[in-house]
Amino acid sequence: MNISTLLKHVNKLTPLDHAFEDDSVGLVIGDESNKVGNFIIGHELEESLLDYCKDNNVDTVVTYHPPPYKRIINEDEIETHIPDRITERFIDSSINVISIHTAQDVCKEGNADTLVELFNMSDVSIFANSVDNFGAGRKGTIKKLSPFDFKKYVENKLNTKIIRTNEYFDDIKEIQKIALLPGSGTQFIDEIINSVDVFITGDISHRYLLKADEARLGLIQVGHISTEIPGMKKFVKKLEKELDLKLNYIYRKYYE
Repeated sequence: MNISTLLKHVNKLTPLDHAFEDDSVGLVIGDESNKVGNFIIGHELEESLLDYCKDNNVDTVVTYHPPPYKRIINEDEIETHIPDRITERFIDSSINVISIHTAQDVCKEGNADTLVELFNMSDVSIFANSVDNFGAGRKGTIKKLSPFDFKKYVENKLNTKIIRTNEYFDDIKEIQKIALLPGSGTQFIDEIINSVDVFITGDISHRYLLKADEARLGLIQVGHISTEIPGMKKFVKKLEKELDLKLNYIYRKYYE
């Protein structure tokens, strides 16, 4: 199998053209004509993943997060992207990298839909649209819970102890309407701010905590990858079935 064939299988499960316009998805390192020998699934490019690839003769990685690049704007306002050190090391090691990122968030049975299943949500609708009717966020209803019980519910469903709330969260009497967005999604807060009790996502900045307090919206910040891992595990199983292969999925469990 070469990279172009693997890309077709990945695209069948996670249509890459549904990603956000400014996202780096598809083949981001390597060439479509390259042969695939051993490949794995990784959450992001980092040193321990590179070491694993070298130790196990892995030549291809399908990763969730795209490789990091530094964005530089010169005096003529021309934008260039310089590979981060870890990106350079994967390039220098001739390891092919395919990223699925927001295409995986928005697709059917992807990261967002998996969260809907985990939280047993009903009356579900989509927000944070990428293209057409595809979007990274989901909002809907769950069984009524107190703030204390809901935090425990989140910890259990996402297998995480990394929980942070805004100040208003503890003033909520009961929680029934929620919004979820895998990864970091506070830039879409205006789309749900008056329609749910609580919004769950990652990487919430201080200004959004204050904004939610003022709007009387509860916020829960979990570890960034905690909301992405459940959907990625489902992706791995689907790709294993598609290719009739057993695949390793590597991520930093510390940040779950």
